[in-house]
Amino acid sequence: MTRSLPLTLLCASFAVAALAGCSNDPELRNQLTPELRNADYPPLLPIEDLVPLQPAPEQQSTQLEQNLNARSNTLQRRADALRRATN
Repeated sequence: MTRSLPLTLLCASFAVAALAGCSNDPELRNQLTPELRNADYPPLLPIEDLVPLQPAPEQQSTQLEQNLNARSNTLQRRADALRRATN
């Protein structure tokens, strides 16, 4: 008997949520003006026009490798300078 109570409450809460989701909200319908309601849909554009071209992965990896090598060299020089300063 105690197991059926939580299941009943769960089913009841799902039913209430489903009924609330199916409501016909007049406030949402009245937000559109007649001009917007009768307007044509905007034209569809090709995806190539909407998304900027990305560099090739090979080019990106080369740039990333160069950047990381430069940072590594800079850090190595700083470490060498600190070692010389402490000795």
